[in-house]
Amino acid sequence: MDKGFMKTIDKHFEICSKNLLNNQFAVDILESKEDVIPFLESVIENGSSVGVGGSITLDQCNIVKWLEKKEDIDYIDRYNTDDRHKAMQGHLTCNVYITSSNAVLLSGGLYNVDGTGNRVSALTYGPDKVYVIVGYNKIVSDLDAAIERVERHAAVANNFRLNKDNPCTKTGKCVLCNTPSTICNTYVYTRRCYAKDRIHVVLVKESLGY
Repeated sequence: MDKGFMKTIDKHFEICSKNLLNNQFAVDILESKEDVIPFLESVIENGSSVGVGGSITLDQCNIVKWLEKKEDIDYIDRYNTDDRHKAMQGHLTCNVYITSSNAVLLSGGLYNVDGTGNRVSALTYGPDKVYVIVGYNKIVSDLDAAIERVERHAAVANNFRLNKDNPCTKTGKCVLCNTPSTICNTYVYTRRCYAKDRIHVVLVKESLGY
């Protein structure tokens, strides 16, 4: 990676992590996606119940595959089940929840848009501990930039990924549609972590997810 760009990422992470800590989030910075699973291995206790939010970032880090093979935790699998709704309800009371974020503000907050609300519900309240895995591409300057990022990139890409024939797949930008299949229903700005260190943001020096 270009040295100038790497220094820019380092500076953004420095500013962002300082402000996240000031807003009562816990923070770690990792060099690559290969470091994510060893990090999680070191912080998740044996016997913990663990849930995940739908995330391309988690897929890129092989987190779900890793959880499926772990025998010393209670993985609440939302993907291989006859009752997906029950599994996602279980995520609201699990010990550990792992997800990503649509955007992380330099001022130290998280911004997310959700379809069913299960991900943002677990993020904001319920699980004892939440780990939010994010690449440098998710760092934005402010709330307006976070909204813009979701509307121009994340929402459109996720509609294509989920084979949703919503207007954004034709316009290339969110139009705040009111279709039955819309995946943009719940908008959550987490300015501050209400319980110190409950939400643990893991910043990774790679581009991850949408």
